[in-house]
Amino acid sequence: MVELVAHLHSLEGLHEAILVDAGNQPESKSIAAESIQAVQHSASIRYISSNQAGRGLQMNLGAKYARGEILVFLHCDTRLPVDAMNLIRQSIGRGKDWGRFDLSVDAKGLIYRLIERMINLRSRIRPIATGDQALFVTTGLFKKCGGYPQIALMEDIAICKRFNRYSRPGLITENVMTSARRWRNVGALKTIWLMWKLRLLFWLGVDATRLARMYGNER
Repeated sequence: MVELVAHLHSLEGLHEAILVDAGNQPESKSIAAESIQAVQHSASIRYISSNQAGRGLQMNLGAKYARGEILVFLHCDTRLPVDAMNLIRQSIGRGKDWGRFDLSVDAKGLIYRLIERMINLRSRIRPIATGDQALFVTTGLFKKCGGYPQIALMEDIAICKRFNRYSRPGLITENVMTSARRWRNVGALKTIWLMWKLRLLFWLGVDATRLARMYGNER
């Protein structure tokens, strides 16, 4: 948590950051408070506890309390480039109401370079991005789309489809860095196969709650 708060504090041009934790655990709140206090001048970083788990719900809750005109949704194991805020403002200044970053994985090995290329190529061919790619959007478009759908999995895919009804995404070619933890724990090839299978089933209309159980069983 201290590392995440320090990372947020290091970003140029960041006016506000909201950490949303699921489960309403007192120890999580205490750790967050200590982490924020450990970083000087971090008054702009706030902690909010959610009574329910679910990434879509948590991100909607953070957006509800945000005061800015641009929202950036960052998973806790992903890190932004230091000038990310300026890059996002430039993209929106070019008429893009939403967008994403290219992705890097924090592990060595050809398989991880292949994963990066596959993800980045896919989000160029189709205007869909994953949450690991640090989705950003204007507050106006986010509200117009009704926020993240309250589904158990694939909320990032679903909201990109909503955004696409209004505009094409901005593509920022600088990389965000995400953790290789899941690929390492489950196995890189197994994870690639699982995610492609889940996306196909989601496209075919399989209920997201069922997909979430499949996803959890492979962890």
